[in-house]
Amino acid sequence: MNLLSWNSRGLGNLRTVRVLGDLIQSLKPIFLFLSETKVDSNKVEDLCVKFGFSKCFAVNRVGPGGGLAVMWKSTMQCRVTDSSNNHIDVVILENNQPAWRLSCFYGMPERERRQDSGDLLRQLAVKDSIPWCAFGDFNDLLCAADKKGEHPHPQYMFDGFRTSIGDCNLVELDLMGGEYTWEKSKGKPSWVRERLDRAFATNEWWQKFPLCTLRVSHTTCSDHDPIHVQLFDMAVSRKQFRFRFENSWLQEPSFKGEVATL
Repeated sequence: MNLLSWNSRGLGNLRTVRVLGDLIQSLKPIFLFLSETKVDSNKVEDLCVKFGFSKCFAVNRVGPGGGLAVMWKSTMQCRVTDSSNNHIDVVILENNQPAWRLSCFYGMPERERRQDSGDLLRQLAVKDSIPWCAFGDFNDLLCAADKKGEHPHPQYMFDGFRTSIGDCNLVELDLMGGEYTWEKSKGKPSWVRERLDRAFATNEWWQKFPLCTLRVSHTTCSDHDPIHVQLFDMAVSRKQFRFRFENSWLQEPSFKGEVATL
């Protein structure tokens, strides 16, 4: 199962739609979350049909900006339980397995509203006790390593985001394929890169999908890169997963000590 999230910065642009089509063709997601669509639900419905998804749900744009959308294939059962201008909450069923919840999240971009983003995440955390994952554009950073470029991120904002994640008992999925998901002024002295697009999950969700991966892909038509979560069916035989030693592990300071304790 592949879940794709992308801040498209506007689906009214034909080039963006073509790039989205290429992403869908190469990554083959069965669930798609789009933020900052900048379009209304009728356009989302047209794209749902165009890209071969069976159902969709949209939160209309507010003025010229905003807008959220989710689409999914017929191979999975999804039930939208809640939504706002900053999230779409979905309960997912697949192959008669126990249900889990996916919160498609778009954090408030204004600095003065980051506390509101944290409060929304806390509200989502207590909605249900089933395994829970939240992914999307959180518009916030956890630590200094999440940013490269001028104008350091304020410490109080690091602290606020970490506190909200901790209050929700969420653990982050490690990002593969790059360190950052957003950039501005590439190639210029003011070039800034940040990790704004992320995925988090509860321990119950991790137990359900222990082999999950999170990867970033790269596009040229948005300042955000898409992220995609791949979930492996634990009913698949372990023989299909081959162990491969990575030489980069030898560079980790704790590697030899951890091996010695095995």
